[in-house]
Amino acid sequence: MSGGRRLGFETVPELHADAREHRRMLARAVNRLTAGKFNAAIDVRLEANASETPVTDPRIGPESVILWMPRTESASAAERAGIWVSGRTKGGATLNHAASPAPDQDFTLLILG
Repeated sequence: MSGGRRLGFETVPELHADAREHRRMLARAVNRLTAGKFNAAIDVRLEANASETPVTDPRIGPESVILWMPRTESASAAERAGIWVSGRTKGGATLNHAASPAPDQDFTLLILG
């Protein structure tokens, strides 16, 4: 799966016609951040019978750190077999992994930086 389902929270516009409402929106966003709730996750499924899975997301950059959490037993097996990230560029990266016929190698990726 190239890309994936983005997970996240409501964003705050830079400008808003109602200043009081804008402050409320900003306060809610800051409170979510202090609780560890921020838009940095994406769901990805490793491609079956392949040793690479491209991931596209505008939040990925050359210096990004990409961490993963398996969500299925097949994904956990893939993690134990070894996964590494290559080709980090603006908007994408490649997950390298052992080829497996499992159709449900589902991960949540955390993209930082």
